[in-house]
Amino acid sequence: MTYRELLHLYKQGKLDTEKKKQVEAEIEKQDAISEFLYEEGEIPDFSDLEKGEDCFNNLDDKNQKAEWQDSKIDGNIEKRQGNLQSKREDDFNEQFMKEIRHSIRKAFIKMGTIVGAVVLIFVLCAVFILPKAVSKFYYDPNEAAGAYEGMTTTRMSLDLSVYSELYLPGNYRDQVNAVSRGYGEYDIVIPQTYTWTGKFTSVSGRLVRGKLTLYDNNILSRPALMFYLPGDENAWEAWETDENGKETKVDTEARKQESIQYSKEEISGYNDNDWYTAYVSINELMDYKDFIGWFEKLSDKKDLEWGNLWCAVHTEEEDGYCSEPNIGFCPYASGSGMSWDKDKYPYLSLLDNADAYNEAEVTDADIMQTHFTSMLSYMQDHDDILSMMGQSTDYQEDYQNMIDYVKKNGLKIHGFAISTKKKTLLELYKEDVVSYIQTTPQN
Repeated sequence: MTYRELLHLYKQGKLDTEKKKQVEAEIEKQDAISEFLYEEGEIPDFSDLEKGEDCFNNLDDKNQKAEWQDSKIDGNIEKRQGNLQSKREDDFNEQFMKEIRHSIRKAFIKMGTIVGAVVLIFVLCAVFILPKAVSKFYYDPNEAAGAYEGMTTTRMSLDLSVYSELYLPGNYRDQVNAVSRGYGEYDIVIPQTYTWTGKFTSVSGRLVRGKLTLYDNNILSRPALMFYLPGDENAWEAWETDENGKETKVDTEARKQESIQYSKEEISGYNDNDWYTAYVSINELMDYKDFIGWFEKLSDKKDLEWGNLWCAVHTEEEDGYCSEPNIGFCPYASGSGMSWDKDKYPYLSLLDNADAYNEAEVTDADIMQTHFTSMLSYMQDHDDILSMMGQSTDYQEDYQNMIDYVKKNGLKIHGFAISTKKKTLLELYKEDVVSYIQTTPQN
């Protein structure tokens, strides 16, 4: 039996155990020799095998030599088949790695696209949505407080209109221009839209989350105590201290007359063409209707400019103390038309957008009383403007006390303010109604 036939029987599994072991040992020996020669780089070709016939001396005969050569050829074929299989596996692995890299690349591109989209959304929100959303938590000067036929009254314009009429004689403001910068921040411009002096003074500032900073605080600052109340002799009280430390009360009436004389002399030294805001105290409390009748006659006789008249309203607490002598209103409407909640605050402004040609009569005491109490009620409900203008919001019950007093006693006047010149100021001192005049220059 040839060695080739023996190998075929081995592959078919028809050899007995002893011959099978013999063939396996022979195959193992040949594999070891082939691997050794392959590693050493000395794999012989057929010519080498012909020259080295002595390596087959251990074979029984020439048939064993032929069988060995056949076995070697079969081994090479198997090795080539193994190499081919290995190459196929390498090709498969390489293709597999390409697929993995492609999948990873797609995953990274997808992830990058998602991350980019999320970042873009956050950026757009931060630029366009977040500033407006944050601003909603704070005072919005551009909020619509009322509208009529396309004309909108903004929140701060209405707030400042009420505040300036109550507290700023001769300095009424009813318009606010606010440019939003986002996050509750606004650039503010408060123009002067009405004046008797011919001089218009605007004030600018910045509103940051409900806190207002004006670049010139003096323009819209509240005046100090400007009126002497009728019958209040304590306002003129004073004491002198001698060298021994003894205090002596100064004659109240004499001191009052000295102050009046000093005021007249100061006015006499004024420039004839300059404008002044005059705070005029009167001798007795007057019902509004009596006061306005007297003033209109005076304005005709003295050629007095009445368009910017401001009436100081008298109120008292239960103990008879006047907690706020410097508060009042303007009976002669001037400025811009306004819109607001008229059911809640009737006659809040005397310039109504919806009724511009039917202005309230200045002599109607009931309308003026409603106008004044509506402003007090509005200020009680909207105290943001108070804090923005540097006023305390701790005494909101004072507004209700003033409302209650006016409703019970009617509209009482203890003084007035007006913009005028030197000549008119001296003429006013000749009136029996007038007790004292304090002035501040407007030029």
